[in-house]
Amino acid sequence: MRQVVLGNGSLLLNFDNELNIRDLYWPYGGFENHGDRNRTNFGVYTDGKLSWFFEDCWRKEISCTEETPVTDIRASNPEQQVDLVINDAVHWAEDFYMKKIAVKNRSVYPREIKLVFYQDLSIKGIEAGDSAVYDPQTGGIYHYKKGCYILANCRTDKGTAKEYSTGVKRYRGKEGTYRDAEDGMLSLNPVADGPVDSALSVSLNLEAGEEGLVYYWLIVCHSLAALRRANDRFMSKHPETWLQEIIRYYRRWIKRQERDYQDLSPEVQRVFKQSLFTIKAQMDRRGAVVASSDADTFLVARDHYMYLWPRDGAMVAHALDLAGYPEETRKFYTFCGALLSDEGYFLQRYNPDGSPGCTWHPWLMHGQPCLPIQEDETALVIWALGQHCRLYQDEDFARSMFESLVRPSVRFMLDYTDAVTGLPKPSWDLWEERWGIFAFTCGAVYGALQAGALMARALNAMDLADECEKRTAELKQAMVRWLYSEQLGRFARGLLISEQDEMMTDLTLDSSLHGLYAFGAFAPGDEKVVKTIHTLKEGLWVKTSVGGMARYPGDYYFRVADNLHEVPGNPWIITTLWLADWYIRRAEGIGDLKPARELIEWAAAKAVGTCSLPEQVHPYTGEPLSVVPLTWSHSTFVQVVISYLAKRARLRKELH
Repeated sequence: MRQVVLGNGSLLLNFDNELNIRDLYWPYGGFENHGDRNRTNFGVYTDGKLSWFFEDCWRKEISCTEETPVTDIRASNPEQQVDLVINDAVHWAEDFYMKKIAVKNRSVYPREIKLVFYQDLSIKGIEAGDSAVYDPQTGGIYHYKKGCYILANCRTDKGTAKEYSTGVKRYRGKEGTYRDAEDGMLSLNPVADGPVDSALSVSLNLEAGEEGLVYYWLIVCHSLAALRRANDRFMSKHPETWLQEIIRYYRRWIKRQERDYQDLSPEVQRVFKQSLFTIKAQMDRRGAVVASSDADTFLVARDHYMYLWPRDGAMVAHALDLAGYPEETRKFYTFCGALLSDEGYFLQRYNPDGSPGCTWHPWLMHGQPCLPIQEDETALVIWALGQHCRLYQDEDFARSMFESLVRPSVRFMLDYTDAVTGLPKPSWDLWEERWGIFAFTCGAVYGALQAGALMARALNAMDLADECEKRTAELKQAMVRWLYSEQLGRFARGLLISEQDEMMTDLTLDSSLHGLYAFGAFAPGDEKVVKTIHTLKEGLWVKTSVGGMARYPGDYYFRVADNLHEVPGNPWIITTLWLADWYIRRAEGIGDLKPARELIEWAAAKAVGTCSLPEQVHPYTGEPLSVVPLTWSHSTFVQVVISYLAKRARLRKELH
């Protein structure tokens, strides 16, 4: 779980609940973790004792500076009689991370208070072959391997680091500079190689009740020469100047579109703004959107979420488009154009550098060749691009993406049609668990072909537009014929394919039936959809004090309860907000929006730290489960809040 996420599309840092820097990604946001889940932090030494900031003796309150991602952390150590106010920030353009610490001496007598900054890095996620070197030119310590150099430095208003040390950690009984620092004195060892760590310290001499300032920074570059030049740039201004510039930048960015939040609570407003910052932090400058940069899942599953899933990326891009940030989303669509296969589909997931991510989808199912894809991923990128071009009347961008992305993917979806049912051919579902033909995928393909038709017609590709429109009409009819159960009065999740290539209707309740109306295949007020959603609400709502919507009955992923009647599955943020989305679309009066607002407030209450939203929460405690933050949770929150505000404003206008 990550309480704080700070990034600029190249440098990305994550802090855990003890405010250790656990993840440090560079030069791609979410790729190559030089923090490697280790603990980079600081300690306070005074009166002969060192307390590390991650220890229980520190009481902490975590928040953000208003309308920025810059942290505002209040901490106190009653035993040491020291108070701290901490601001953490990453520069929006330079690969600088900085920390400002205001240190207050709460004692009744003057004291020296020393801050010790500890770096436990593993360049490129591997301890072997690292070096840590004290650099007299900068006064800091840099860790390096191959083309990655990370400088740690610190200063007070009266000068830079006074002491330093490098050491070997976790090897042949050596514990590194972590232990060296505990007596308050660093050994001045100037170099170490292998599994290394390092420490720097500065001292403040404070009168009783006096406050002093300490600044700490990390800079990442490809070479030592570039690192030294970057440090010179940082030192050319006072660190406070850098911090205020960062704060001003993010306040301008978040205020690009002024919003009337109407009846939404201050907490919802805060989570909304921080969601936009979190999304921005987890978007690489080149266009990739990582699902989550929380590396802790590696300890559970030996894999992680630091990939671009085209589906997640498309939903994130759509939320940013709605929020008014098209320059961010164009990078995503352009990036996707370079990923598309020659045949016109996307694979399961990609690394932020564009290389294919690891997969569990085979090229063979039931002894027959197949595509290892989730077709909804291909579809949703085209649907989101169509929404982008509609929102911004961006015909030039549509033209630039048409031949590389739109035409080949639309052609693929047109051809990837089952001859018997008229539905899309089988692929993996959006939960990546089962092979078949699913309602969510069908809805996504419908929306994509509608978007493809609009873009094709705008660009005078009339034959393709006509073919898309004909196919969507056929697809909708096929969805009713094959996926709707007259007996149950609701839609099925999909059709499963047996080893004998026989189709079996999958009647499992699944929140992903949201896809029936979300992309335009059916109206949210269609009687068949209404009955389906009511059945989902009854069957998937978690019947504890926590509440929320499960994905489907018996969901095994991070499962913590066996009473399926009470807890069909853990409540997820996105599935609960999908229900809110349906209430918003269905609302005919302001009073009809109340259940949607309550679900939005429910989601906001599940945020932790600097408003990080989890993937799912514990059904009895409400505590986060799985990764924190999940970018898709944040984008769904943004999309639903914007939809709520737009619908409420329209309904209010109709009253007058």
